[in-house]
Amino acid sequence: AHLKRAQRFMKDWFPFIALLLAYDSMRGIVSNITGVVHSSELISAELYLFGVIPTQVLQQFFRTTVLDWMGAFFYSLHFIVPFLFGFVLWYRSPDNYRKYTATLLITSYSALITFLVYPAAPPWFGVSAQRILFQIDGSIGVPFYATVYALIQPNPFAAIPSLHAAYSWIVALFAIRIKRMRALPVVVFPLGVWFSAVYLGEHYIIDLFAGVAYSTVAYFVAEKLAAR
Repeated sequence: AHLKRAQRFMKDWFPFIALLLAYDSMRGIVSNITGVVHSSELISAELYLFGVIPTQVLQQFFRTTVLDWMGAFFYSLHFIVPFLFGFVLWYRSPDNYRKYTATLLITSYSALITFLVYPAAPPWFGVSAQRILFQIDGSIGVPFYATVYALIQPNPFAAIPSLHAAYSWIVALFAIRIKRMRALPVVVFPLGVWFSAVYLGEHYIIDLFAGVAYSTVAYFVAEKLAAR
């Protein structure tokens, strides 16, 4: 039984991991070939929608050590929760696991194309907001986030759509799909990630809107593909 489960795990997870690794390698290529970086349009959109830059307001008037650490905690969950949730689905609901991985991959590659044709700067670049994650490194005396970013080498101009917003929303969509009202507490996860992305200076709110839109469309596309 254990051998069969191990074989099924390899069969079900290998394509998913291989595709994500391919996506990750191409993301590095994109960061090397991007042309004009868009910044002023995002700033104008934020000012049009809100009259202010929300990141600047949060950092100037509401910044506290507690929010710094809470933001870092939720923002870091982006690298952990989607995989853990995928494992739970694989173990308990294989049909939903396949739809979930399809949704993640459709979202990821749609975002990759967008990063290629529309490289966009985050608030820490566009409006010189504080990049709080790296300041936390100074507080703890260990370059934790600097080391993580050096290892994964994310594209600094892949702000829109926000994959932090997209992946956390996908987790919430599938949790609610399976557990209905009982899954509502899971919504704390995307809300925490979204607030953190803006507060930390990593994303504009418009980036979050785009991430939610991309992942919602991918969710329904994956559903259509599964139906076929």
